[in-house]
Amino acid sequence: MEIESNQIGVTYDCDVLVIGSGVSGYCAAIQAARCDCNTILLEKDEVLGGNSGPNLGVSITGAGRYNAFATETGIIQELQEDAAWTHAFTHVSAGTLSFNISRRYEAVVQEHLEKVRVFVLKRHYARLPIMNKNRIVGVIAEDLAAFSTVKITVRHVVIEASGDGHIAALAGADFDMGSEGKDEFGERSAPSERVRLVQGTSLVMIVHKTNHEVIFHPPANNFPFRPRIWQSSISSFFHHHQRWFSQTANIMFLYITETGGHMDTIKDDAEIYERLLKQLWAEWNHIKNGPHKEEAKYWDLLWVSPKAGKRESRRFLGDYLLTQTDVEEGRRFPDDIGYGGHDLDDHQPLRDGANIISHSVPPLYGIPYRCCYSRNIVNLLLAGRLISATHLAHSSTRVMRTGAAIGQAVGMAAGLCCYYNCTPRDIYDARIGELQEKLLRFDATILAKSLDPKCDLALSSTVGATSEIRFNDQTPDQFVPLITHAGNILWDWNPHPDYVELFLRNDSEIEQTISLSIYRTRRDPKWKNFDDFHTYGWDDLRDTMFKKITTVETIVPVCFEDWHRIEFSEPVYIGEKDPASDDDRLLIALEKNQNVSWATARRTCEVAEMVEHSPYTAQWRTLGVMGTMRISPVLPLGEAENLINGYHRRFSRGPTNMWISDPSQGFPQDIILSWSQPQKFNRVTLTFDNLPWHHHNNPWESGKKVLDILVKAYTLDIWKNKEWEVMAKETCNRHRFRTHTFEQVVTDRLRLRILSTHGEKQSARVYQVSVYNI
Repeated sequence: MEIESNQIGVTYDCDVLVIGSGVSGYCAAIQAARCDCNTILLEKDEVLGGNSGPNLGVSITGAGRYNAFATETGIIQELQEDAAWTHAFTHVSAGTLSFNISRRYEAVVQEHLEKVRVFVLKRHYARLPIMNKNRIVGVIAEDLAAFSTVKITVRHVVIEASGDGHIAALAGADFDMGSEGKDEFGERSAPSERVRLVQGTSLVMIVHKTNHEVIFHPPANNFPFRPRIWQSSISSFFHHHQRWFSQTANIMFLYITETGGHMDTIKDDAEIYERLLKQLWAEWNHIKNGPHKEEAKYWDLLWVSPKAGKRESRRFLGDYLLTQTDVEEGRRFPDDIGYGGHDLDDHQPLRDGANIISHSVPPLYGIPYRCCYSRNIVNLLLAGRLISATHLAHSSTRVMRTGAAIGQAVGMAAGLCCYYNCTPRDIYDARIGELQEKLLRFDATILAKSLDPKCDLALSSTVGATSEIRFNDQTPDQFVPLITHAGNILWDWNPHPDYVELFLRNDSEIEQTISLSIYRTRRDPKWKNFDDFHTYGWDDLRDTMFKKITTVETIVPVCFEDWHRIEFSEPVYIGEKDPASDDDRLLIALEKNQNVSWATARRTCEVAEMVEHSPYTAQWRTLGVMGTMRISPVLPLGEAENLINGYHRRFSRGPTNMWISDPSQGFPQDIILSWSQPQKFNRVTLTFDNLPWHHHNNPWESGKKVLDILVKAYTLDIWKNKEWEVMAKETCNRHRFRTHTFEQVVTDRLRLRILSTHGEKQSARVYQVSVYNI
């Protein structure tokens, strides 16, 4: 369809056009604009946020939901830190679904877009692409508020983040829909033959408890009640709403509808919404006038989302197609630009409803850049749920916090395309290392990848601190008798241990022989099934989960009470620790000997925990303390040297990759970077720790403004004229990642002085200090 020039009301031009303001879209737009690209963000709704926005409010979740310390960082972390600080969330009852329809959160996003001068066009529907061969050079859009047609010319790239990819499809970009058959990619959970089924769509509602009885009369001729099924479990049919309304909650989100997976979720979108609405009336009628009538007597329906939450439609094809096998094996790729780790959450159609299947909980896996651009439209980048993945891989990658990481990455790629006047594929062919390096420098995460030492002056410095936590600095505390097998679980280690020292006591009058064994977790397969994960998580301590590496016997002398060294007669090779896996664990255990006691350590340790073997079942049990243990070579824990190891975060419990000060020493605490020769620089970035063990502890889920462990007040100083000169000062920091720029300085010393944290009796916790001369 041709658009006449006299039909165009307004013409805009840009370097980068982002279509869709969901989480991946607005992160892409912010990053592209931070790369000095003239950026337009196009959104057909009246609000920003897509499925997470005020019209629906789905939680922005990602890999951290199933993996310790795995929260995606970068722009989405920055936005949610600001949102938590300003309480930009819908305040529902604790322990209920943490959805969010706050317009204040949208204002946080809008503020960040405006700060970098992204031109936002809300209520603008992207209708037609303007093509020059296989390149999108513009887009025709409809201003739905003014009933006018606008034209947007694009100099460099288009980022499709709209969910359905309407413009990409009209441009001729290759895509797929439905579920691949097993014969296509050999995915273990794929159907035997290809089927045109996708994941269903849902509505969201808010219900609240009143102080009076509320009567509900359902609409006439409505659908009969039919519950969704979870994990192919018949019990989920019977216990669909059990105890929902008997708890102490007084306001909560519910999402209790789903349909459309057997339909065309694009063409049939309006019909799907109407079906969902009838499902919702049927469900609420079942609650209010069925078996839960007494529990729900005082509850009322407060709000129904005007937007349906679509999970799947088109999936566009790039130069690589991510598969279930890639995801479940935790594969990493040379061109990784992000990562995932959410379960393979597949909402399968069941008649007019759904059966929600979790095929597996995978380990953290890489997302290659080749999945994030079109294989046949030369200037088209892909974000969010549109990336190149099979139906099954998509069931994990589609979640929004993972999409945020992808969005930031393609926004950075767009910046490079503008700077070098090249295509997205050119970035892969010639500049993938530069893309990865830039992402790391701005707090994005690529699994187990460190900064290039050539880019960061800090990596050539010598670093020291006023105090630090070291693994081998342990004070023995209470002795426990070895009345059963006991040991330490370790989440970090050296591949070639020389010896282990334990603080032991021989309570008998004769020498005692005791054996020490080293075990490592079996990781085949690397994924967990739904039942095992929800029973054990990544801390499955059954005997069958460990394989023995070595056993050595040692003799504890008579009347002994001291550190006892256990050396290995033969060289021991454990293998490298997977730094992105909590499932990769070591167990160093002592056999049962009631005449020998083992001292626990006075201070707990982040990468070690004591366990005992159950006398009744073939498994180990955690004890919440650490058994005294020194290891050679020394295990890194909280040394200042971690600041310059090139990593800006932890990926699991160990290694920590951070400096941790001694909490007993109080504040201030200093770290000083020194160089043998004076250095010139004008930018310093600081990365503090606020990554929680469990995603529920994040402020945006727990309701806190900020985590107690986060550094609150600090100064950044240089050594000049034989004294410290303050270059930057912060009295109330709320962010993990901070950038300080100033006029170029010349010095041989840089100091970060930590004055306080947001909580009392905390350590200073810093991942990285990076120094640049830009």
